[in-house]
Amino acid sequence: MTEGLGACFFGIMPEHLGAFRAEFGVPDAYDPIGGITIGHRADDVPAQSARVARRRRAADDVVHRGQWGRHS
Repeated sequence: MTEGLGACFFGIMPEHLGAFRAEFGVPDAYDPIGGITIGHRADDVPAQSARVARRRRAADDVVHRGQWGRHS
């Protein structure tokens, strides 16, 4: 089942780490290297091309639960 959500990992540049920590309450004991955005596609963004859909792997092929290589 699909919920129409997308996600994107992004790296945090060192010069933005202070602002990231402040915004999300990250304690100084942790050194985040990135974040993940999750959301729905905006209504005014065109649909992806069929070429992208053909290249996309199934969630069962890329989602790992508990241990790398364990898919279910």
